[in-house]
Amino acid sequence: MSEFYLILIFLTVGFSAGILIGMLGIGGGVIFIPSLYFLLPYTGIDQSLIPYYVISISLFAGAISASFSSILHFPLGNVDKRKALLFAIGSASTAFISVIFVTSIGPIILKGIFAGVLFIIAIVMFRDTHLKKDLKRNEPINEHALPFVGFFVGILSAFTGLGGGIIFFPVLHYLFLLKPKTAIGTSSVITAITMIFASLSFFINRSDWMGEYQSSNTYFAVAIPLGIGAVIGARIGVSFVVKMQSLIVKKIFSILLILVVIKIIFGLW
Repeated sequence: MSEFYLILIFLTVGFSAGILIGMLGIGGGVIFIPSLYFLLPYTGIDQSLIPYYVISISLFAGAISASFSSILHFPLGNVDKRKALLFAIGSASTAFISVIFVTSIGPIILKGIFAGVLFIIAIVMFRDTHLKKDLKRNEPINEHALPFVGFFVGILSAFTGLGGGIIFFPVLHYLFLLKPKTAIGTSSVITAITMIFASLSFFINRSDWMGEYQSSNTYFAVAIPLGIGAVIGARIGVSFVVKMQSLIVKKIFSILLILVVIKIIFGLW
């Protein structure tokens, strides 16, 4: 497949993903990963290398979209800088270091991790209203716990390609009692920092996972359009929120994720 068609296809995918990102208030990784699993085989990449490309491209594209999103939130006063810094200290450092271990894990195990995490996310999204009641607190947790929470999210990012936004928001809103807008803005900043560090580590260690393929051209022809498309689509997606019930959209999307999990599981053998 030519680079022109690659750019066009993934720009469209990124744009479509961006609309869902804006509507659902989640990070791009949960949408990028299923899309990449379906489309990357058509780029000529060796099947055994696809899981590594999925993670690294998802992180790179997510870093682009999350960075633009966080930039927009700063002038609106939607960012708690202290909590963002404390959270990012844990998530960014472990995301950067964990990549070394990811590249040494076999593709079948990585696919199993993808399937497990996506399944959990699907259940979480489907039970959204029940979780709100379960997590609701009257007093916020001590903010010194933030780096430790970030520590585990950073590992998750490196092993799955998720930026952690789907975890950051509920933690900040329900456990640390930030207002929704502040939780969203702060989450976008943490997600951007985490994905930047993780994608940078993947690129530095690319010789460990690209193998003989070593095609940076294909990598960027997929990752950059995906990120730019998501930035554009997210702006439109936000405007749809007022017209649709987000809970219904989340339930529909959770069902789609479960279908993706089934596809990945059957592809393990």
